[in-house]
Amino acid sequence: MADGTRTGSTFGLAAVALGFLSFAAVIGHFFAGPLDPPPPIEISIAEKAANIRDATVAALKGEEYEAKSQQRPRTLDDYLTYAFMALAGLAILAGVVGFIRRENLRASFAGAALGGLAIAFQVATVLFIAFLCAIVLAAVIEQLEFGF
Repeated sequence: MADGTRTGSTFGLAAVALGFLSFAAVIGHFFAGPLDPPPPIEISIAEKAANIRDATVAALKGEEYEAKSQQRPRTLDDYLTYAFMALAGLAILAGVVGFIRRENLRASFAGAALGGLAIAFQVATVLFIAFLCAIVLAAVIEQLEFGF
């Protein structure tokens, strides 16, 4: 008690539990793959082809074509991602509260770090996939010899 810390670590331990749950859920969801299967590729291609046809017909008639804005419906994977982010945010918040209450610093920092790691993992996977797509696109353009 001389260093200003309390013996109880209620928020710190809650942060560790929430952080561990959020990180484990994010990793599990990543390796389980999409739980809600995407629509078949044929439907996506048919919709794109119909939009191209409508734009071509409008251009031939001299009309202005406005693409129909289709908002992508939310899937189970979207809701799971939001729930995992909220869980990670709660872990960080509990870690901060534990730090402010001068609870055990290890528990507070570990919980906040696990929550931050869960968020960072989700962001890093999106950036990694975008980077891989850019590499594949650059390789395809190089093979087509456009000369950019």
